[in-house]
This record gives sequence, C-alpha cells and structure tokens, in this order.
Amino acid sequence: MSDIFTEVDEGIRQEKLAGLWKKWRPFVYGGVAALIIGVAVNEFVLKPQAEQRRQERALALESGIRALEDARYEEAEAAFTKIMNEDPKLAPLAAHFLAQTKYEGGGDAAAAAELLASVGGTEGGPYERLALLKSAYFKADTQSLEELELSLGSLANDDSTVGALARELIAAKAFEAGDFARARTAYNRLRLDAFAPQGLVRRAEIALAAIPVTAETEDATEAAPTEATPAEPQETGQ
Repeated sequence: MSDIFTEVDEGIRQEKLAGLWKKWRPFVYGGVAALIIGVAVNEFVLKPQAEQRRQERALALESGIRALEDARYEEAEAAFTKIMNEDPKLAPLAAHFLAQTKYEGGGDAAAAAELLASVGGTEGGPYERLALLKSAYFKADTQSLEELELSLGSLANDDSTVGALARELIAAKAFEAGDFARARTAYNRLRLDAFAPQGLVRRAEIALAAIPVTAETEDATEAAPTEATPAEPQETGQ
C-alpha cells in the first residue's frame, strides 16, 4: 500500500482517502454505535438483570436456610436444589445446606456424603475444600484408614485450617483403628500445627491423654516434634 501512495501526489492521496472515508463512514459510525449500544445494554440492562438475579438467589438461599432451621425439610431441599441447578457460583454453598437437609431430615448420611463429594475438591475454593472434608466425615465410620486418606487426597497436606482438620480426622481414624503409635505422632504434630485452631489443639491434648502408652507410642512421642524450651542460663560464678 505504501508503494502506491509514493506514486501519487499529496492531493490525489487526500482525495482517495476522502473517498474511502465517505464510502466506509456509515460502517464506522455503525460500529461505534454498536459499541455504544453494547456498553449501554451491559450497563443498564444486563448488569441490573444480573444483580436482580443475584438478589433473588440470595433471598432463595436465606429462605432455604430458614426452612432448614424450622425443620421444613422438603421446602428447604427444594430451595437448595433449585439454587444448585441454576447458579454455579452458589452451588457449592447450597450443597452444604442441602447435605445438611438430607442428613437432618432423613438421616441419609450416604446421600449427604455423595452430594458433598460431587462439589468437593482440593483445587477449588474454601467451600469446595470444606465439602471434601465434610464428605470424609460422613464416610469415616465405614472406611478404612487407607480409604479415608485416599478420599481426602492432598487436603491432608494443605496449609490451612481445613487441612489441619483433615489431619485431625486421620489421627482420629488411626486411634480408632488401634494404630496408637501413628495416632500419638499425628496428635503431637497437631499440637504444634500453625494452622490448627485452639479447639483442635485442645482436642489433640485430650486425645494424647487418652491414648494407651506402649513401647511403640513412647517411640512415636520421641520422634514427634516438640516445643523448644529456652536453655537455662549457666552460672558464671561472678
């Protein structure tokens, strides 16, 4: 294109440009108008509609929670199920309440666990991680220690409060399975876990007091990390 312009003088070039502008001006104006209309539609139509839908979902969630608190389980289940089907962003949160509804309303722990597992995962946000943990809680009584660890996956190594709770669940399962050495080691580590809340630390201390002392558990205690104690100052004789 630059070669063509070098072969004509400035006047012809301006004339051609003016002609092109006249030719394409309606399309340019149309494109600008479409852009402005698109922004306006998004700002004044789509955004308010999205905000209205969010408010409707929030009200539906609140209504479901109230129904659950009042033991109106069928109504609560319908509300939470609708939210899960219609709002992917709220689905993990709604799943927690729907699982609670199924468990409290019908005692169906298996259905609650399956529902939580369907939205749970270690790669998601806090609701997804918590769903994975709660699903493991429901399954813990019917799973072996190895199966429980498999269901929790990398969550047991997560540097978070949820991760600490997962580690506590494994420690409790080890204790239940009679693996006292592993349970003692796990609870000792939980006492010093930077991500463990105070309630968990207290439970770990109670569990440690209840674990039978054997040669294996004594070895586990020695192998577990301990809190450092400051060295006593030595007398210099001065």
